[in-house]
Amino acid sequence: MRKILILGVLVLFLGGCYDYNELNDLAIVSGIGFDKEDDNFLVTLEIISTKKEGESSGATSTYSVSGSGKTVFEAVTNCGNLMDKVPYFDHVDIAIVSEEVAKNDFLEVAEYMIRNSKFRNEVILTVASGAKARDVISTTKKEKPVASSFIVDLLEHSNNSSSDGYYEPFTKTLNKMMSKGEDAVASVVGVDDKEIVLKGMAIFKDFRLATIIKNEEAATFNLLNNFNANTVLFSKECKDNKKTVLSIYEASVKIDVKENYTLIKGKLNARLNEDECGYNLRDTQAYIDLESIFKKVIENKMNEVINVLKQEESNALNIGKTYYDKYRKEYYNLWMRQDIKYDLDLKINKKGLIFEVE
Repeated sequence: MRKILILGVLVLFLGGCYDYNELNDLAIVSGIGFDKEDDNFLVTLEIISTKKEGESSGATSTYSVSGSGKTVFEAVTNCGNLMDKVPYFDHVDIAIVSEEVAKNDFLEVAEYMIRNSKFRNEVILTVASGAKARDVISTTKKEKPVASSFIVDLLEHSNNSSSDGYYEPFTKTLNKMMSKGEDAVASVVGVDDKEIVLKGMAIFKDFRLATIIKNEEAATFNLLNNFNANTVLFSKECKDNKKTVLSIYEASVKIDVKENYTLIKGKLNARLNEDECGYNLRDTQAYIDLESIFKKVIENKMNEVINVLKQEESNALNIGKTYYDKYRKEYYNLWMRQDIKYDLDLKINKKGLIFEVE
């Protein structure tokens, strides 16, 4: 998808105001990483390689350039000083900030990105954990030549696996950070065995990284947030370390605030992925029992995520804003001191049959 967009821009340049030589003077930046090193900002640009006229064509490739400075602006400028082309930021897909930057210096990064008119609004924010942003953005292979495009695809397709990826335009992320009763989240990426992987979700409080939750908790967060909850897995252990695994394939969840408690309502359609516990799956009663069991499992997992948000005083689920919109009272953290109640309607589908309890 990203390659198509880049090719489209090249066509516009070649057919319009830019000739080929002018295009060859541009370094098309597809991703940008922000680290801290020796009290300086270290900015790394992932750049799409372009061939000069007369050179043989080949597969898409990238190279990276890093520059440091006391400020983000100075670091980006120093990147340009190391290049023989003019950085072109209109097609940046991904902005990666290290965990350290996200905790201590994210405000300066955000200010630079929002003030720089060269960045497009669709840039996606991610946090690097267990690795520098520079290392993530430089991790490429022949079959995955553009790290930033691969990360976008990884996020967009994660709903077909464990639904732990989260993405939104940076302007929306920034708006949540600036709004009362709202906080932002971003997917976490890292490098394992020279492969870029998803490693959970970053929970923000204002412009500061509050904590990182693991992939399983991130999937539950997405379920609560109604974000791409296509395959969310829950398991229940029985004797001899065996387990039954359930996957949510369709969900609609609403968080309704009351003056004395918060209510989480939802309709969840699920299927059994694995059963090592020996349920009689030809018996309707077995599904009724499993629905009751897994409702408790799902509620407990939701509670775990909500308790993390309470502990960090983060409104990443926008509950504070929901309370204000309903009651026009600026009690953005009131829900953190209230009980959470659940009204989940779980239906387990087996071979096209949905067993309902009257």
